[in-house]
Amino acid sequence: MSHITSQTASGTHGSFIQRIFVTAAVALSMAFGAGPSYAAPVQVSAGTTPSSVPNAFLDLKTHEIAGVMPDAIREIGKREGFDVSFDVIPFPALIQSVVSDKIDLIVAGMTPTPKRQEVVDFSQPVAEFGKGIIINASDKASYRTIQDLKGMIVGAGAGEETSEELVKLGIFKEVKMYNTAADMARDVALGRITAAFNDYPVWKAQEAAGTLQGCRVVDGFMPLRRVPIAFGVKKGNAVLLLKINDGLAKIKADGTLDKILKKWNFVQ
Repeated sequence: MSHITSQTASGTHGSFIQRIFVTAAVALSMAFGAGPSYAAPVQVSAGTTPSSVPNAFLDLKTHEIAGVMPDAIREIGKREGFDVSFDVIPFPALIQSVVSDKIDLIVAGMTPTPKRQEVVDFSQPVAEFGKGIIINASDKASYRTIQDLKGMIVGAGAGEETSEELVKLGIFKEVKMYNTAADMARDVALGRITAAFNDYPVWKAQEAAGTLQGCRVVDGFMPLRRVPIAFGVKKGNAVLLLKINDGLAKIKADGTLDKILKKWNFVQ
């Protein structure tokens, strides 16, 4: 079972290790007849993005957190004995939230990078893909590589390593940074930017849902590279990371992860 809470709660969560000890103590007391014959699962707080379909997002119809990464962590929790509650947090604030103990776990389409790994420990990869682009629906040009966009204004996600790489290339007139894919798509549709970079599965899912009005996904565009996405915990939280990796291995082995990817039409 999962629950949604807001980012505005003050204070920090007790450490995951502390909660493990409390749960173990309760289980031990129950074993000696001090209570019922079961113990509640450990509670894990996860930060997730509001609109990154199909990676992780808030479904406005059901008011539940949905997507590949939330579904995967729920299945991992079933196998490893923990429940997950979700805080909806903008992508650029996820790392600071886990570092400051406001959340235990990052559940989003986040790629492990050397900079992020200075403060976050990442799980084994859940999936991998490259960045794709959307352009205005009336744009009939053929964009196949980064060089085809030379001299143009493009958009990219704030706080993403790929965005920094685009800036360092030095071939664009400007690289505008955005906090949400919706804002990027709006500016593409309005002609303010020529193209917008985001995870290819995200663009394809939004296209299928009909939310890219005035835009189209460029199929066949060659990304700079393919990258993995993984769960992230505060650096040093070895107990939770071990549970996540153990559960991830189990859902890969029994085919559950493949079913989740197919459910969300995840294009790798």
